Amino acid sequence: MKSKLSALKFVRNNKKQVWVMIVALSLTYMTMYIINFLFMTTNESFKTLFLEQPKRVAFLYLTPDTMGVKRDNYASDEEYTLAVEDARNKLIDDIKKHEGISDAVLTQTLYANYQGIVGGVGYDFPLLDKDMIQEFIDHMGAKLIEGRMPCGDGEILVDEKVLKNKKMEVGGYFNESSYGHTFKVVGVLESDYMTCVGTPHGYTNAGWYIVVSCDEANSDMTKVLMDIGIMPTEYDTIFDSVSWADMYEKEVTDVIDVALLAILLVVIVFLAISIVVAYISFMRNRVNEYCLYTSIGFGRKDVYGMIMRELLIIFGISIILGSIITVIIMILLGEFMLENMGLIYKYFYPQHLLRILAAFVAIVGILQIPILVTINNIRTIDMIEE
Repeated sequence: MKSKLSALKFVRNNKKQVWVMIVALSLTYMTMYIINFLFMTTNESFKTLFLEQPKRVAFLYLTPDTMGVKRDNYASDEEYTLAVEDARNKLIDDIKKHEGISDAVLTQTLYANYQGIVGGVGYDFPLLDKDMIQEFIDHMGAKLIEGRMPCGDGEILVDEKVLKNKKMEVGGYFNESSYGHTFKVVGVLESDYMTCVGTPHGYTNAGWYIVVSCDEANSDMTKVLMDIGIMPTEYDTIFDSVSWADMYEKEVTDVIDVALLAILLVVIVFLAISIVVAYISFMRNRVNEYCLYTSIGFGRKDVYGMIMRELLIIFGISIILGSIITVIIMILLGEFMLENMGLIYKYFYPQHLLRILAAFVAIVGILQIPILVTINNIRTIDMIEE
């Protein structure tokens, strides 16, 4: 019985050529996955701010018209201002009575910026009376792990990840470039929601909002407002679980996914061109070998099977080696870079892994063209050139 043509023989006898291809494929695999890993670190980190924090706290600013106060109904600005204040106080009382709402207060806020590997996100946090801060911290499931509670004006508690991300430390000033020496970091919080909170300092702030402490089931503020007889309009500002989830989908998930697909496509095109050129060169150097096999009784199918087995060995080793290199680099990046930046990350992304494997399969598919052309042009030994 005729034996199979050995694929390992070529691999053993052409180590330099084979390992050049294996290393190239392994590094390409690593590059594609590491790029995804870094991009998705932004996705994972922003998820807390966009999807989790708004389930516990919302920020509202409603226009006087929405609260039922029309300027034309009042003779003076003073009467109008008092009416707006009364309407807002009533609104706050009605919100507090709603199921799932533990508190609502009109207060100043500060602006915090959290920077990912690509892009950043800004969000507000409340400046409360010092006697209210512990209750807010408890509601957010946070705990003080360093420093002390605020006891004076302009003292801030910052989540540990945000602190690292902004390269701040206890005793430093929060957003010094924007607020100067107005707000001092006095403590560090550990929280699942990147919780920040502090006390006001005069009227230096990023705005006034009704800050609502809610549960997840009642974190849709439009629904809460409609339940108490208020119909929000496009002129009102509502930062809640619905608006943040919508922003996350449009401004983070969709953008990152498009960017990753574009990068993957570019890498595949360049890789495919490089591999096809290199492999055509390999096969040209082996034309006499293929002719010899057909001359001693092996069919074109046997030669094709040998070539495909060689490819499977090369691509298989490349994927294994690429996976090992990728895991090592991700661990090093996580421990020595991402942790210090206060970013959240994970290692395993099956969807992107499937994309990379699909890209490799596509390259093998493209290689079928030169392989089949070469197989079709195989001649017997009498056609071998000297």
